[in-house]
Amino acid sequence: MAVRQAKAVYDFDAEPGTGEISIQTGEVLTVTRTDVGEGWWEGRRANGDCGLFPEAYVEEVTEDVGPPAMAPPPLPQDYAAPSNTYATPSTTAPLNTFGTSNPVEDWSADPWSGVGAAPTPQQQTQDWQADVETGVLLGGIPSISGTSNGVKSNLATPSPTGVQDDWDSDFDDESASQVGASSAQGNGAPANYTASTDTSGNLALPAASYQSNQRGSIGDVSAIGRNDSKKGAGGASSKTSFNRFSVFVKSGSENYILGKVNLNVPEADSLTIVDKGDGKYSWVNTKPPFSCVIASPKKEAKFKGLKSYIAYQLTPSFNNIQVSRRYKHFDWLHERLSSKYNFVPIPPLPDKQIQGRYEEEFIEHRMNQLQSFVDRMCRHPVLAQSEVWGHFLSCTDEKRWKGGKRKAEKDPLVGGAYYSAITVPDKPLDPEFVDREVQVFTQFTSQFDVAVKNMAKLSADQTTKCQNHYKREFQLIGKSFAQLGQAMEQDGGNYNPGLNNAVVATGECYEEIGRLYEEQPRLDWEHLADMMHDYKGLLSGFPQVLHLHSGSQGKRKEIGNDGKVGQVEANAVKTRTDTVTYALLAEVNTFHEQRVKDIKSSHQHFLQEQIKFYQKITEKLQETLRMYDQC
Repeated sequence: MAVRQAKAVYDFDAEPGTGEISIQTGEVLTVTRTDVGEGWWEGRRANGDCGLFPEAYVEEVTEDVGPPAMAPPPLPQDYAAPSNTYATPSTTAPLNTFGTSNPVEDWSADPWSGVGAAPTPQQQTQDWQADVETGVLLGGIPSISGTSNGVKSNLATPSPTGVQDDWDSDFDDESASQVGASSAQGNGAPANYTASTDTSGNLALPAASYQSNQRGSIGDVSAIGRNDSKKGAGGASSKTSFNRFSVFVKSGSENYILGKVNLNVPEADSLTIVDKGDGKYSWVNTKPPFSCVIASPKKEAKFKGLKSYIAYQLTPSFNNIQVSRRYKHFDWLHERLSSKYNFVPIPPLPDKQIQGRYEEEFIEHRMNQLQSFVDRMCRHPVLAQSEVWGHFLSCTDEKRWKGGKRKAEKDPLVGGAYYSAITVPDKPLDPEFVDREVQVFTQFTSQFDVAVKNMAKLSADQTTKCQNHYKREFQLIGKSFAQLGQAMEQDGGNYNPGLNNAVVATGECYEEIGRLYEEQPRLDWEHLADMMHDYKGLLSGFPQVLHLHSGSQGKRKEIGNDGKVGQVEANAVKTRTDTVTYALLAEVNTFHEQRVKDIKSSHQHFLQEQIKFYQKITEKLQETLRMYDQC
């Protein structure tokens, strides 16, 4: 038995009240669950703290535990045979492992389910018509959802009534990536084991049939990849990593570096990187720029009103045809983009919420956050060209939607394989230049991430204070002035009624200022917090991108130091490694260019709203002051 452990390769700071735990580079954690959601694991630190942490921030290691405390049970009486049973052929039907003469065809057969011959197992196939949104087939049979290089697969007993791909099936509060995650088997189908017998008919050791992209290993891990190395044309294929839990391996990036990816690249999926000079590289956007507007959120229902949801109306500028999308459709899109573009941090979606989903204020705020997501998608030179993004924006027919949905879920050009679709400048990169650029960006993202999280926390605190603390303070001030003015009115009205009215008006002025404080965060602090939310999400995607680059560089050095690898193949590995590096540099440049625009515009908007806010306060105070001049 092995205890699943993971070693942290990046620092991670937990958000308070989210169930997360902070981890430090080099720390070893005990993994307790991997089915908590897409990209998240649950584990325990050495000090006993338990919680969630990002899968991309760790690399899994295995640690063998000692032998079992109890000895194995004695063999059945049927095994009380002469010692030469295994060597001497028998003329009678030999006994199998279960003490019967029936042949054993299935290694996974249940020895306690009967002595009859087990039926031959059938290889489960991917059922793309299964409802990936609920993880349940039409017949009510739960499916087992897994992710293979980002491609969704449902392994389940086929329903006799067929399958269903419901346009309106609901997973608003549970993403498709979380359904059945506990059954995920990583990047490949589970190994099939078939029992074999020796010359005496006794059960021999099982023969494991490994998929070339299988995650994990059983038995001798050194056997993984040997078949490929014999079939491959070069020696680099024998350099397959034994760490099947690495993101570099699971994503298929290692197979790309080793030249094991051989896919036809459609023209629509082709990407190009160009040299802009001064050590900067950028993606080429081959499509004309466009935008998309989200508006008119409305509550809709199905099942005769038993199920309600909010539908948002999207209108892209390239055709001006409105489409209706729910949050679950955005969630599905985000999952497909994340699986396809490992080298691009995908803009985050709004946080999910169960309670208060139909409140007007929440709906408006979510629409604004979805608008920010859509804007970032339209501006990104790679994501804007995505076929699944175009399908999401333009498809109005339910049948075409389902067809495009299945096509995206079966797309083989995902993860590390997508590097083969990138055309880069025809010149090798200087390793010193690459190391310097990666180091600078790594340090920047580390510090920027801390600052962004701090600003997000400050924005949330200021919003709470404005809507609660400051509002109460100014209302208390207003009530005090009003109480003073009302007391002065009891003088009989013979001294200075105008002054009394001015004092009461002063109290009303401060109460109005309190209401302004309550409404103001929606105009300034909330917008700033939404911007920080976007960058928290974008920055959380870069550790994986940097990890893929680091893995490719490590594999390049490994191949270069191996004297058994030919020069031609070593050069091919260097070229593919440069493609990974070019993709990183292009994405870094895209990130910085957009960051400069975003920070400038968001802070300009914040200061403009702050100025308007204090001008309103000043005007109200001046108006009240003039009342004292007239009394």
